[in-house]
Amino acid sequence: MIKFTAHSSAPIQYLNADAKHLLRIIGKDDSSAQGIITEEQLPAALQALEQAIEREEAAPEAGTGSPQHLPEHASDHNPHAHDADDKDGPAQASVSLRKRALPFQQLLRQAQQDKEFVVWQA
Repeated sequence: MIKFTAHSSAPIQYLNADAKHLLRIIGKDDSSAQGIITEEQLPAALQALEQAIEREEAAPEAGTGSPQHLPEHASDHNPHAHDADDKDGPAQASVSLRKRALPFQQLLRQAQQDKEFVVWQA
């Protein structure tokens, strides 16, 4: 489990695979056991998340028919490609990125509004 915290919000936790996917989307090192998203980095992180969600939702229009292009699959993430030390197993591919990222986005938005940073810790 990886916990994300900001002073103005309740902490949220994600399974390792899901948290690492979100960290990769926002350009953070997903191999770090802890880290920080600074106040200055929050706008870019939120934008990167929204762009990844839009790409996933647009993927069915590509018409390839492959499983990664179904609406409920995270096309930005291969749920079976994890580090050997990831004990949480594969991410649930049936949950869209929009749904999975919502608590994280809310935490980031609140931190941005309150002009603070977000930290994560495994």
